[in-house]
Amino acid sequence: MSRVKLNLPGFTEFRRDAGTRRVVEQAAAQVAARANSMASTTIKAGKPVYSVATPINSAVGSIALVSTHDNTAARVDNAAHNTLLKAVGGA
Repeated sequence: MSRVKLNLPGFTEFRRDAGTRRVVEQAAAQVAARANSMASTTIKAGKPVYSVATPINSAVGSIALVSTHDNTAARVDNAAHNTLLKAVGGA
């Protein structure tokens, strides 16, 4: 059996590449779209809108966040129904 040695700094740079960041952002946009389609409008809070933050570099690559930022209705909807977890496919 042969041994494989990974170039971890090179792998991290690959995960921070502009093309990789686009793919990460597209995946986050898909999650946000699923969350928005599953969201439940409430009388008091209104229509929930889940948003995507621009991908940023992290210690191990790139990350993009889907959040309830500045949208009370999305916070209420997510707290009541776990919408973001369901949109990712976790429940």
